[in-house]
Amino acid sequence: MKKIIFFFFLTQFVVSAFAQNTVPMDTGLSKGVSFFEGRIVKGTKLAILNVKSSYEQLSEYVMEEMTAHFANANFFTVVERSHLELLRQEMNFQLSGEVSDETALSIGKMLGAQTIISGSIDLLGDIYRLRIRAIDVQSATIHGVYTANIQRDRILTSLTATPAQNTDAPPPPPGTGSGSGSGIALPDYLFN
Repeated sequence: MKKIIFFFFLTQFVVSAFAQNTVPMDTGLSKGVSFFEGRIVKGTKLAILNVKSSYEQLSEYVMEEMTAHFANANFFTVVERSHLELLRQEMNFQLSGEVSDETALSIGKMLGAQTIISGSIDLLGDIYRLRIRAIDVQSATIHGVYTANIQRDRILTSLTATPAQNTDAPPPPPGTGSGSGSGIALPDYLFN
């Protein structure tokens, strides 16, 4: 009986210790901005290029929230992502595949950015792992990589729900993307 009680408390301790390492989505993004404020020179021109995810809505949310956090922190200058449409036409690159670091750096240079921000958010067991990295456009030096374990909160649940799970969600507009979230994740309306 003592072994069972010991095992129970040990299990509770491990679960509780792991759970303390997770943060809500918005907290993780806010901490990511603070992380980069300590690593990138104030006033640097940033371009947020892509966040890979299995869910297009999740990718969009992370990029839009990062844009808002970086812009509102008043520490960096953020390049408007809508300018990527002009570059897409000029370069005629495909958005359906993986974008290499070289392509991302080239896009960053064309946008006049000094640093590009990219990342991913992947499901690992019951949590999501957020990774954001900043790369200097001129030297290809990585300024840093921020990682956070994101707990499944209301925001994350709504962004990762399939249409069958989320009956309140409107159907996707005709002609929208596959929802893979790979490559440079931009809203489909930019390309219609």
